[in-house]
Amino acid sequence: MPSASSILALVAAGALRASVAGFSPPAPTHVLGGTARPPSSHRPRPRRSSLVLREVATDTTQDEAVSDPASLVYYDDYLDPANSAGVVCARGVCVLPDDDDDYDLSAPPDDSSRRTPPSSSIVDAFLGSYLGPRLLLAFASVLYGTNFPLGAMMNDALPPSAATSARMVLASLALSPFLFRLEAKLAPKALLCGCFTAMGYITQSLSLVDTSPAKVAFLGAATVVVCPALEVLVNKKDMSVSKQPQTWLAATLCLMGVGILELYDPSGATPAADIFSQVGTGDGLAILQAVGFGTSFFLTERMMTQVPGQALPITAVQVSVTAFLCMVWSISDGWVGSEGAESYGIPAMFLDPSLRTAALAVAWTGLATTALNRFVETTALGKMKSAEASVILATEPLWASLFASLWLGENFGANDYVGGALIVAACVATALTRDDFRRFGILSRDTQTEKERLRKTEGSFE
Repeated sequence: MPSASSILALVAAGALRASVAGFSPPAPTHVLGGTARPPSSHRPRPRRSSLVLREVATDTTQDEAVSDPASLVYYDDYLDPANSAGVVCARGVCVLPDDDDDYDLSAPPDDSSRRTPPSSSIVDAFLGSYLGPRLLLAFASVLYGTNFPLGAMMNDALPPSAATSARMVLASLALSPFLFRLEAKLAPKALLCGCFTAMGYITQSLSLVDTSPAKVAFLGAATVVVCPALEVLVNKKDMSVSKQPQTWLAATLCLMGVGILELYDPSGATPAADIFSQVGTGDGLAILQAVGFGTSFFLTERMMTQVPGQALPITAVQVSVTAFLCMVWSISDGWVGSEGAESYGIPAMFLDPSLRTAALAVAWTGLATTALNRFVETTALGKMKSAEASVILATEPLWASLFASLWLGENFGANDYVGGALIVAACVATALTRDDFRRFGILSRDTQTEKERLRKTEGSFE
């Protein structure tokens, strides 16, 4: 595909050709059989002109030098596989970009091309600003961070199955209006996705019984390894270092962080032969949490890329399936119907003074951090790029650590700081591109590809 400069040159040449020969401005091109060409109804009839341009078929493939997909560059129906129709994806949520022809919502405030859109309310003005959506997504990350310490607090007063079940019931009730808006063709995949979502929530709740909330949050960020692994296994995507250097960097940083977090004893009291004895059942469950959520994110993004605008209906199915499976878990746990467990369900827990704190935590995690937060994400994501969103959401473990320290008095060692920092860096690394590595000289350009691209560009203007 031609570079950006060649596209501008082609547009300028087209305008000159129209002015010399009396043609009308060229219509947007369409793809027929993989070739960009104007529709037959808009093709100009040949006239004499002193300016002659040779029409060259241009293959609509993604140009790495252009940030937008080919569908946006050529105005055709081709969907770039990496970013279908310009869909913005982060943390298992995909939405259509909420752009406007008259202003660029992703442009920084000092960009002269940015114009403030007209707004009818303070909310519209906030969401239409540069900082508004980013602050909103940061707020969502803060809310996610509260899940881990509050989960530990709920487990102190309730069986994990009771706490998770009550939380998911409230979330499913809040999102129930969206449940029947799900596209019928997505139903089987959404149900399967809900099973992996349930796996993530159940293992997270169990791991918080005897594992630090901060550690569970950091280990949960191992989804940066799970999702690329599924891309290779399921989508057969080329994940070589030359194609996806950011994935290898993120995986390396994540594995190093997990290793330091789990195996390094800053006190030096654990002999080298016994370092693996520090890994407990809760740590393994926290890793399974990443597998469950990572698979859920992978399946969700596949569905939302195919049918954008289904974020809330898919979430409604996910939490409903999780609520059902947690009900089965509660029954198998043995506390349902037993003496002394009358207040473990809804609404009884809200009427028991001894469970007031746990009940409030259940309401917060069910209504705010699960149901409301998904609405916040879908609102903010459409107004920024995926890379920005990924970096903002990568701060979730940091907020979890902060709240665990403030609410539970949790102390951290050198392994927590170093391991946690590496895992957060791994999350941030996923937002990098191949051009970022080339810019720093880490990845060399493909000389042959550049020559072919130049040859195509020169041939277009002979």
